[in-house]
Amino acid sequence: MMNIRLCVPLIAMLSAPLLATAEEPAMQIPEPQHTLLFRSGDHGSKFYRIPALTTAADGSIIAVADRRNDSSSDLPNLIDIVLRRSTDNGRTWSDQIVIAQHTPNRGFGDAAVVVDRRTGDLLCIFASGCGLWKSTAEQPIDVCISRSADNGLTWSKVRYITPQIYGPGCDNPASRPISGLFAASGRALQLRDGTLAFVVAAHHTGEKWPPLYNYVCISEDGGESWRLLPGTPGAYGDESKMEELADGSWLMSIRNPRQGYRLYSVSHDRGATWSKPAEWQDLPDPACDGDIMRYSLRSEGARHDRLLHSIPADTAARRNVSVALSYDEGKTWPVRRSIWRQASAYSSLTKLSDGAIGLLSEVYNGGDEGYEIWFSRIPFEWLTKGEDDGK
Repeated sequence: MMNIRLCVPLIAMLSAPLLATAEEPAMQIPEPQHTLLFRSGDHGSKFYRIPALTTAADGSIIAVADRRNDSSSDLPNLIDIVLRRSTDNGRTWSDQIVIAQHTPNRGFGDAAVVVDRRTGDLLCIFASGCGLWKSTAEQPIDVCISRSADNGLTWSKVRYITPQIYGPGCDNPASRPISGLFAASGRALQLRDGTLAFVVAAHHTGEKWPPLYNYVCISEDGGESWRLLPGTPGAYGDESKMEELADGSWLMSIRNPRQGYRLYSVSHDRGATWSKPAEWQDLPDPACDGDIMRYSLRSEGARHDRLLHSIPADTAARRNVSVALSYDEGKTWPVRRSIWRQASAYSSLTKLSDGAIGLLSEVYNGGDEGYEIWFSRIPFEWLTKGEDDGK
């Protein structure tokens, strides 16, 4: 009897730590962190629009925007292109740095940014001059480029590359129907073989909006020379983005001018031809610019091939900017979480050096000034509710 009475409390004491451990709450997943980067009044500008985001070769985050000064209008408005940098994964930010400053007769806008992994240079591609709808084959809206060799601290003089792409002086047969085009803002792209690429929205001579056509423009020499490819998914376009799939084919995500759901098209021959656009039924699109980005590849050691897509998740209204995740190279998007449930529009994505997701979004502030531009640092585990750590 004595032995039995002693064993009961001993068993209880041995079991207590195990019970306490089992009842401890699971580790909490950090929530997204949001930082306001561009707002009315900053540097004397009433309006900011058009986010573009990338991660520089040294890990710095480069957040780019149109500083639209006294008018929210597109070109030919006298717009400046500016950026802010973060060297600590989005926790603190520099003051504004100017990439392209307007003159009394010319503005610059709608930036797309990309890092050349071979050199470490940052390239910013943007529009200038008369604006898309006033552009003609004889007097076209310009395509420009500026380059930074120091991770966004300083930028080269604006270089006009329009004659390489279309308009007077361009000898590329693929460009002959085009009377106006601009690079879709946000992220440009570097393919795995080093080719730089961006998608343009173009109108054809004698045609009125809609339609717009999407073409891909590439550079195989680090951005010194550019060439428009002949293939287009047809008259289904508007601001569109592209990503390279695991098998080397190209996936284009297309803003749907009719609203409803995002369109997509695939090229298996490096942009010579494209499939007829189809709808992603799990990606609502209120006719808004979004972004698509490669997060990981199994061929580079990841457990999954992963693509990310940001877009206002609404079929009609620009609101509810969300981030979606695909595990099957864009066939389906089973994971999606809202970042900004209120009125919100254009967005741009990047992968941060610590694996978190960076998102730059237009968020309506409720006043006459229109949009503010916010940076969101999103833990990958939060996107998947802890079911995937992104490795």
